[in-house]
Parts: sequence; C-alpha cells; structure tokens
Amino acid sequence: MNSPGLKNLGDVSLAAINAATTATVVTSSPSAANGETVAYVDGLEGMLAASLQVNFNYGAGGTSIKVIVETSLDAGQTWVEVWRCALTTSSEENVINLSGLTPKTTPVTPAALTDDTCLDGIFGDRWRSKVLTVGAYTGNTSLQVRLHAR
Repeated sequence: MNSPGLKNLGDVSLAAINAATTATVVTSSPSAANGETVAYVDGLEGMLAASLQVNFNYGAGGTSIKVIVETSLDAGQTWVEVWRCALTTSSEENVINLSGLTPKTTPVTPAALTDDTCLDGIFGDRWRSKVLTVGAYTGNTSLQVRLHAR
C-alpha cells in the first residue's frame, strides 16, 4: 500500500457546524499528489484493511449526529458510504474494521446506509468523513474521526 498508518478524517467542534439539513465534510488534508489542501485523504491505493474510529466528546445541546465515512473509486466524482455512525447526547467512542478483500458479488448502488451499519469490501484510493447534526450542539462538543490504513 502506498501510505499506511493513521489518517485524520476530521477534528471538529460541533458548535461551529450545526448543519441540520446537509452533511458537512469535515476532512481536510494535503493531497498526496500535489500538496494542496483537499476535503479527503488520498494516496491509499492498495489498502487492504481500514480500522475506523469515531470519538465523540459531548458538551451540551444538540439531539443527534450522523458521522458518515465515505470512499471514492472515481477520483471523487462519486462517494460511497462505508460507515454511518449515529450518536446523540452522551460521549461515545466507536471502532470498526473493514476489509478490502471482502467479495462483493452483487452490485452496490451508492446510497445512504442505515444508522450504525457498514459496507465492507469497497475501498477506493481516497476517503473522507461528513457530519450531519440535528439540534445545535454547543460548548465544547467535539468529534474526531480516524482511519488506520493497512
């Protein structure tokens, strides 16, 4: 794999987002190709496994949060949801592991997953995370999303 190791898919203060109607991309990193800041992590060609971690630190306010992790197979033209993590009003940490070697013998149409589900076996060369909040989170409410690429 081109770039194994820990990748930051997002560090965000939720009081700064509160985008109840549309998901906000929270990934920001320098592109492996040209060094410009982009809204995804790239350079992940050849990745066979991805451990994903969401760490939610609740402060105050809000009702619910959806953390959406996506990958792209076509240079960011289409994004495929691979994990949708649902959170509410208590601090929580969630970890999953996905394998790029899981066979997919039935076509997958990119669509929103249901809460707390994953789509295994679809790995593109770039990954990102998005956040959708309902209700205004305030105070020191924060979220970190990490990918460990192997």
